[in-house]
Parts: sequence; C-alpha cells; structure tokens
Amino acid sequence: MKHISQRMLHPLGWLRRFLRDPRGTVAVETVIIAPFMIMGLVYAYEYFDMSRAQSVRDKATYTMADILSRETAVVDDTYIDNAKRLFDSMTDNQSPNDLRITVVRYHLDEDNGTDEFELRWSETRGSGGLLPLTADDVREAHDVFPVMVNGQDLIFVENFATYQPVVTNGITENVPINTRMFMTLRFASQLCFVGVCTPG
Repeated sequence: MKHISQRMLHPLGWLRRFLRDPRGTVAVETVIIAPFMIMGLVYAYEYFDMSRAQSVRDKATYTMADILSRETAVVDDTYIDNAKRLFDSMTDNQSPNDLRITVVRYHLDEDNGTDEFELRWSETRGSGGLLPLTADDVREAHDVFPVMVNGQDLIFVENFATYQPVVTNGITENVPINTRMFMTLRFASQLCFVGVCTPG
C-alpha cells in the first residue's frame, strides 16, 4: 500500500497518467481552437466586406462617368455637388468620399512634335483634401490616360476613400479604396463647366 501511494505521488508517474487520461480533451481543444476559429471568421468577413465596398465604388464611379458622358448642357457647381451626393448615397460607406471629376483633351501634331493632354477643367468634392488636377499634372500623363485621337475629350472620374471595418481588427482598418473611370462623350463634342467653355 505504501509502495502504491509513493508511485502515485511520484511527479513523472502522475504526469504520464494525466497525459494518457482522455477526460476533458474536447473542452481543452475547444478553449485552444475556438479563438482562432472566431478570429478567422472575422477576418474572412472583413476581407469579403472590403471587396464588396471596392466593387460598389467601381460601379458608382462608372455610373458617375456614364451620367457625365451623356450631358449636353453646361455643368456647374450645383451639378457637381449633386453628383457627389448621389455617389455618397450609392456607396453608403462609413468613411467620407472624395470625388474628382476632370475633363482633358488630347492634342497630337506629329509635324510640330505635339503629343500632350490639355486640362479643360477639374473639380473636387469631399473633405479629404483631394485637389483638382492642374495643367502640369495632365500634360504628359500618357501612363494615366488611355490612347486617344487628336482633339478628343475624355472624362476622368476618381474616388478616394478608406475602408472602415465593421469589427476593428487593425489589419483592414483605413485601407485605401480608390477607383477611377474613363469615359468618352456620347452626344456632345465637349463637356463644359461654367466659365470654362460653351457647348459647340
């Protein structure tokens, strides 16, 4: 009896019996694995929602460019303000949107060595500090704009925002979501902003 009690009190013997004992295994595994499973589900949802937000902004940016491409009247500040409100309602995101609408014209004259873009006008809306493009920004921007023909006007719509996750995890928070869309004019030769040009 004394021999048995000494065996039971021996640390190595107790540890061996503890490791062989299957009781409580499921509870221990659950405590260890459950946090990782929950974390994985949260991250999976956040990345899915971030992809959804990007897709929504892509479609909203295309809609803005399409609306502008059909315009035949002169665009003014009220028009751009309302376009920004429409964009916000379509995206319905938790962070502010910055919207920039720019119209450029391409000039190509191989005899005189002219191959550049002319800024017609550029307007921004939003509180993120996005600035209108300047003539210097677009003049040599061949890596930004698509191939165009001489004298062609192009509408360039950009959106800048940051993704705000439903559950803050520090990984997807404040990830930039930027979209851009090009569109040629459908019914008019140029898209004019008040004070810049008049429809011809």
